[in-house]
Amino acid sequence: MIFDADLSSVDDGVWKQYENAEFLVAHISNMKFQRALSRLQQPHRRKLQEGTLDPKTNQGIVCEAMSEGVLLGWKGVKTRKGDEVAYSKESALQLLKRDPGFRDWVTEISTQIANYRDEEVEALGEG
Repeated sequence: MIFDADLSSVDDGVWKQYENAEFLVAHISNMKFQRALSRLQQPHRRKLQEGTLDPKTNQGIVCEAMSEGVLLGWKGVKTRKGDEVAYSKESALQLLKRDPGFRDWVTEISTQIANYRDEEVEALGEG
């Protein structure tokens, strides 16, 4: 294990390909995501503790937090007509809510710490 490994990509994200586009995805442990999730869950704290929060509401909260702290950018996202879609938090939220397969992929990428190990660690075989 390397004590001072560079894990800045946990916060800054890594570029990963999905279908015909590239997405900048940060690790789900980053503080920006964690703070957003906490802030968005606060009004629903009692229902969360009781286990009575509607799953659709919870999914919306998670998608919004992911649009703020996990899905940080993209290249090559297009409409059906072929027009380029510029990245914004709002468009990221729409995509995360609309496409469950994509949302699952972002979740999978963002939870695998191996995606965020720096090249130095990988080169030394310590990853």
